[in-house]
Amino acid sequence: MLKKIFTSIIAITLIYGTSAPFHAKAVSTEISVKNIIDEQQTRKDTDIASPDLIPINENIVGLDDNIIKIMIDPGHFDHYNRSPVYSPYWESIMTWKLSNYLQEELQSLGVHADLTKSTLEEDPTLNDRGFSSKGYDFFISMHSNAGAYESMDQPLAFVYQQLPWTTIDDTSAELGGLLAEKVSEVMQTNQKGSIARRAGTGDWDRNGIIDDEWYSVLFGARYVGTPGILLEHSFHTNYRATLWLYNDDNLKKLAKEEAEVIYDYFSSIKPQNIVYGDINGDGLIDTVDASQILVYYAELSANVETSFNEKQKISADVNGDGLVDSVDSSDVLSFYSYLSTNGTETDMKKWLENN
Repeated sequence: MLKKIFTSIIAITLIYGTSAPFHAKAVSTEISVKNIIDEQQTRKDTDIASPDLIPINENIVGLDDNIIKIMIDPGHFDHYNRSPVYSPYWESIMTWKLSNYLQEELQSLGVHADLTKSTLEEDPTLNDRGFSSKGYDFFISMHSNAGAYESMDQPLAFVYQQLPWTTIDDTSAELGGLLAEKVSEVMQTNQKGSIARRAGTGDWDRNGIIDDEWYSVLFGARYVGTPGILLEHSFHTNYRATLWLYNDDNLKKLAKEEAEVIYDYFSSIKPQNIVYGDINGDGLIDTVDASQILVYYAELSANVETSFNEKQKISADVNGDGLVDSVDSSDVLSFYSYLSTNGTETDMKKWLENN
């Protein structure tokens, strides 16, 4: 009987990856039946505080509601989940690097982004990782998957189950799908990215219904009301995908693309504090900003890689015609001249509309 249980668990792990709601503090990927049973029993017997009693991260206390807030969870810790096809690769190291790159890219877009931990070695409990997203707009747990076949090369976004009394599962599915597609596009995976759902086997939140998430990090995030996903960046049992993820330049590219997907999604449903004309974000609208617009316009005209992020592109289109060009630069200079002569209007867009 124990042999059958062990075989079933191995099969589940190979299909769904190494991000199941348990882990041991070890560098190997060996699976212990006893550890799994003990962890499931711990979840069953442990009482958790009411969502109302779980504190909000002090980093976002007092932040404007219009600011997008993202909690990023670097999957695993230390040296954990080594690739069986490329030994230098560790899932935990990849997720740590990618999470930090993603945080930097989001911050450059004006998004407030935090991590669930401060060092690679730190190992918060899985529930606590999810709980730490309370008050945020989105929770994303970063991983790479493991498969039974080396040919498996597909990003998967594990999203919330569809429940009738909440809308956060809609956000989870929508943004999860967009991110899985983007990862597939950037990594050029053999199979297209998609979403998946996996239900838990116990009533972890004690509401009398077996409706909780399998992954503890997603259970924790949903428990405190935060839309979230667990994003598998293809499979580290696939040699091509593993080599791709081992490259830091690739991770930086991936982080930039993921950040823009997240920013675009929430920008479409949440107003931003865009200061039109303040391109460098120094609180001033002056000749420096006008000059930066001209540089960007020249880059566009020369069909070379541009230097503006999405927020800067929005801020630079001061006249709202959908273009960033010399006209916008001229408008910035006109507004700067107006301010220099004791102008009282501080919103450049409003000033342009009235002049």
